[in-house]
Amino acid sequence: MTSIDTKRETNFAVTLTPCNFGKNTYIARVPRKTVTTDQLLDLVAAHNQGIDRYQVEHAMELLKKEILEQAELGFSVDIMEICKLYIAPIGGVRTLTPESEAVTGFEARFAVNDRLRKRLRGMTAAVTAVVDPAPQISQIANPVAKEGEADGVLKATFSARITGRKLKVGGEKGGIFFVPAIDNPDPDSGGKIPSGTEADWVRVPDDFITHNADTRLEFHLPRTLEPGRDYFIAVRTEERGGVKLRNPVTGISRIPVTVAE
Repeated sequence: MTSIDTKRETNFAVTLTPCNFGKNTYIARVPRKTVTTDQLLDLVAAHNQGIDRYQVEHAMELLKKEILEQAELGFSVDIMEICKLYIAPIGGVRTLTPESEAVTGFEARFAVNDRLRKRLRGMTAAVTAVVDPAPQISQIANPVAKEGEADGVLKATFSARITGRKLKVGGEKGGIFFVPAIDNPDPDSGGKIPSGTEADWVRVPDDFITHNADTRLEFHLPRTLEPGRDYFIAVRTEERGGVKLRNPVTGISRIPVTVAE
C-alpha cells in the first residue's frame, strides 16, 4: 500500500526511458502509486479537525451510488469538477439492419476537467531513474573454471556464463556476439574499446546457447574465435516479454575478456 504524508509533502518523480525515434530524447513515465479510499478519508480527517470521518465515508458511499446509477442510465457524470465519466461502445457494429440493431458491450471512459489539466501542466518533478532498455551485463565467467585460474579468461573449448538483467535474447536479429577489442583512438582515454564494425563480430550459434533467461545466459564458445585475442561480449534482442521491439537493443560488456586455448 502507498504510504501517505498528512503534511501534504510529496516525493513525486518520474523515470526516463530512451526514445528510439529521437536522439537525446527520453520518454517520461510517472510510477503509479494508488491512494485508497480509506487513506483519503484519513487525510480528510487529518486536515479537518472535528469532522466525523464516518459521516464523510457514508456521504461518499451515497455519492458513489448515484454516480454509478447515472452512468448506467447513459449520462455523462461530472465528478466533483475533476473529470467526467462517460460510457462508450467497446467496438464497432456489423449489421445489415442498423436501425433495428441492439448495441451491447460498453466501457467506462474519463475526460479530464480543463482546470485539472492546466494545474498538471504547470507541475514539475525530479528524475528518479533513467531506465536503460538494453541488456545489462554484470558478470562474465567460465562456469567450469578451477580455483586459481585467471579472471577474465574464457577457455575456447569450454562454455561461458553471463549474469545480469534483461539478458534473454530473441528475434532474428537477436543473439550473443563476441566483439573484437580494438585500441582506443583517443590517446587520453587509453585502453580497449569494442569494434564498431559489426561484420567482424562473431555470433554464437543459436544451438550453442544452453540457457536463455533474463538474468542468466549460458553458451558454448564459437569455434571461430581467435585464441589469445580480447573480446567484448554483446547481447542483443528484438523481443521483450514476447513482444517484438521496434528496434533491437544491444548491451555490451564494459570490459573485455580474453579467449585462451
